[in-house]
Formats: sequence, structure tokens, C-alpha cells
Amino acid sequence: MHHILFKTMLLIMATIALSTPAFAFVNPALLVQYQASLSMSISIGEDQEHEQDTTLPISIVEQCYAAWNRRDTSAAAACFSDEFVYDDGQYLGSISKKSELQRRFQAGLETLPSNSMLVVDHMAVCSTTGNIGAQWHAERPDDTIIPLTRGCSFYTTDETSGLITSGFKVSEMVIKPSKTFSNRLVSSASNLMQSKSANPKVASTSGQTSSIIEDYFEAWNRRDMEAALNCFVDDCIYQVEDSVFVDTFRGKTALGEHLVNNAAALPSSCKIILDDLAIDSKYGKFGVKWHLEVNGVIIPNLRGCSMYTMDSEVGLLKTGFDVTEAPVKLPGLAQRLVSLPSKLGLFT
Repeated sequence: MHHILFKTMLLIMATIALSTPAFAFVNPALLVQYQASLSMSISIGEDQEHEQDTTLPISIVEQCYAAWNRRDTSAAAACFSDEFVYDDGQYLGSISKKSELQRRFQAGLETLPSNSMLVVDHMAVCSTTGNIGAQWHAERPDDTIIPLTRGCSFYTTDETSGLITSGFKVSEMVIKPSKTFSNRLVSSASNLMQSKSANPKVASTSGQTSSIIEDYFEAWNRRDMEAALNCFVDDCIYQVEDSVFVDTFRGKTALGEHLVNNAAALPSSCKIILDDLAIDSKYGKFGVKWHLEVNGVIIPNLRGCSMYTMDSEVGLLKTGFDVTEAPVKLPGLAQRLVSLPSKLGLFT
């Protein structure tokens, strides 16, 4: 019976998703228990290269995650300032009231097993702006990763109080587009747009100092893929989760092919606009919040977050993880429905 209900839910989601051009949903079950407490050093994922410096104060985002792990949604919501905006790439609208945020957190808790936990793979804490970027996934107590629970978040904080003033969360696609679909879309889009799009006009940054991540996006925007690839080490690993491309690219050759295909699927006037950055110079990590524009017009439902790590010895990027918001938004009340498999014990 449980399996029938679960399959029925997936069929409904797939039917709705397939009615859209990109046919992809992002998993809504993403805020889960974090391996930390405020009295302990922060637990980090296996991909981290270092133990976090426990002499540094725990960031407000880590405090929020730790409270969430304790199932203390009130304490988690208290990490936000009185005036804030919280945006989940899965759902329609934004949240600006703590009571609504607490209800969203509680609904999220019900979407996964009670003993699940959030493991932070990478966190970029900018000492200058207070911005914080995070890459994470969900695990069971035996360290097995719960499928379809990876994602990125980006936060801004208040300079005076240190509390969170905005949060944006995006997560991996539950329904993955096939490579055949991606290749056909690239081919048709390239043919259609080749004669209709003007070359992008990119502002010159000569004389200005920019970070390696800004150099990378600037190179992509002017379609200089050689310069974009020069921002990465030879053995780089780049993961993508969006409604067209879902894949892991290992090495510069594979990454180069993806960058070309990605650009071919979009008008040549399309640019990636960096909304905000979290540059962690101490640990060589970059959290990025961005959106896409064509001729200065924002493309709906094409915002995202990324996390990049850098090889500090050579000053080049070694990993990247891009996640785009869901092309089809669900109403907030739908989160209760999505929690049904967990309540039925299907994820235990």
C-alpha cells in the first residue's frame, strides 16, 4: 500500500512537471538535521579539506542549522532579523514573518526521517560583507546519503545584529532531464537563436580588481570559453543541477564541452548576473547568488546558487556546484503533502 501511494505521488508530480518545457522539480525536503550543536565544533562533510577553526565564532547560519537539528524551529527562526525575506526556490512567494518561517521549518522537518541530519559540504563566510553561502546534503545516522537532498543556500546578515536578513535556498532536481533531451534542446535552441541574437555587450573591468569567480562569470558572459576554463585546475570537478543539464563533469575537457553546450542553449545576449557573493578568503570558498537576463530582462525562474572551492596554492577553482530554482513552483501548503512518504515510513 505504501509503495502504491508513493508511486502515485511521483506520477502526479511527473505529470505536472512534464507539462512544462523543462519538466523538472526541485526536492522540497531540504532543511534537515545538522551534525552540530552550539557547544561543539561544527561537523563538516568529507569533501572539506580542513577542520573548521573552532576558535572562530559560530556563524548565525550554523546556529540556525544547529537549532533546526534539535527540532527547535523557534530558535531557528530567531536567527533571522525582525525584517527579513526568505525565498525557497521550490515554492511560490516569499516569507517575511517569523511565524510563517517557523511553520515552513516545521513542515520541512516532516519531509524526512526524524533521525536525518544536514551535513554541510562547504560553507563560505565573508568577513567583509557578512554574506554566507552553504552547500549541503542530508544523511542518515549511518552516514548514508539520502537521495535527492543536495542543495545550496545564500544568506545576507545585518551588520549590527549579525542576524539573517535574507535567505535563498535551491535544491537538486527530483525529476532529472535525460542527456538525449539536453542534447536535442541545445541543438534546436542553437539553430533557432543563431540568427536572432546580438552579441552581448560586456562592461570592461580593466583597471579593476576582481575575484577568480567574477573572472569566470565575466568570461562566460562574453563567450570566451578558453578564458573561463583557465579559471579552473586541470582535474576540476563541476556539478550541475538545473532543468536542462544534470551531470558531473570531471576535468577541463568535459567542463569545456558543457560550457559550450550550455551557452548554445541560450541566446548569445543572455548573461549570468551576479546578485551577491560570499568570498571566504581564509578557506578559498565562494558562495554565489545569481540570475539570468536576456537583453537586460530577467528570465523568470532562472535564479540559482553556486558554491566553488579554490586551490589556494595555484589560485584556481577546483570544484563547482550550480543549482537552479524549480521551473515549476508549488504553493507553500503543498509541503505538507510532500511529507506524506516520510509519515508513512517510506524513507526509514
